[in-house]
Amino acid sequence: MPSFQKRKYGDGSTSFLAWVRVKPFKPVSKSFGTKPEAAAWAETLEQELKQQRKQGEARKDLTSLTVKGLIDEFLADPETKQLKYFPDLESLLAWWSNHCGGDKALGFGTLKLRESRDLLRNGRKPATVNRYLSAMRSAWNWARAAGLVPQEKVWPTRLLLTEPRERVRFLTDAELAAVMGAAEKHSPFMHAAVLTSVATGLRMGELLRLEWKDLDFEKQTVTVLVSKNKRRRAVHLPEPAIESLRALKKNGVVGLTRVFLKDDGKPANRFYLDYHWRSVHRGAGLVDFHWHDLRHSCASYLAQNGSTLVEIGSVLGHSSPTITAKYAHLVAGAPVTGSAALANKLRRSFKPPT
Repeated sequence: MPSFQKRKYGDGSTSFLAWVRVKPFKPVSKSFGTKPEAAAWAETLEQELKQQRKQGEARKDLTSLTVKGLIDEFLADPETKQLKYFPDLESLLAWWSNHCGGDKALGFGTLKLRESRDLLRNGRKPATVNRYLSAMRSAWNWARAAGLVPQEKVWPTRLLLTEPRERVRFLTDAELAAVMGAAEKHSPFMHAAVLTSVATGLRMGELLRLEWKDLDFEKQTVTVLVSKNKRRRAVHLPEPAIESLRALKKNGVVGLTRVFLKDDGKPANRFYLDYHWRSVHRGAGLVDFHWHDLRHSCASYLAQNGSTLVEIGSVLGHSSPTITAKYAHLVAGAPVTGSAALANKLRRSFKPPT
């Protein structure tokens, strides 16, 4: 049975400390403003622990496990470490460790997650907030599978924010010249990162996960092994991008595997890239332009120079033609493959009116 302790303070206020003891788990306590709140929490927790004891699936330190401890074990798992996007995952989860690390994992639920989501929304876009939430969801689901938390503690639904419809903003010729000049002035790292992004349309994560073995300068190709839709693809690598990558290899921080590294030689993550991108962004005088718009610029340039929507979708790695359709207005009315042959065929069969 749970036990309760009433506490009185100098200002006249009171609180109730609830204790739950269910062997073989460690005793756990929590303070509440009223006894009904304490009793409701204690009863629910006691039932959960008894159910876990009956099933024999949870660890004995279940009641003392913190959110930080859960995250640390997730990041230490060998399979997690093998993920291509591990550096990004580690950075995203650092926020959760800093803001919620001391909370008990067993009491980490919908209310705390929504509170954290609201805190994340301060100064961040919905897509960025969703990345933080998705990282924590990965850690949580791993913990459920590993027996750190009960299977019944499912991740809540309707937590992700609605992301606005994607716009299409691309660099004008003058903006392209300005941003490349600012990137070249900044560093070989940023020049290669910006130029490769515009030249290939790679997503930020795909770019940062690139390894030197993924680049074939002779065949002028870059192979994306892990993409958003989990499909491998090869993309043409134009000569200017090759020259910039060679300059990075000669003058930048170079490692044996990853192409884009931080100053300390560790793999660069999106936070490192965002920080330096802001400097390039200011130097180029860009307005209403984000890193992802470099990808839009690649697609827009291809569309304006004769590429079909199918070809653009192949380069960008779209999983569905409907995603590529946002560029349809750029190719509307343009001749497609076979248009010239069709015109010749019609010309041969054309008989002028008499």
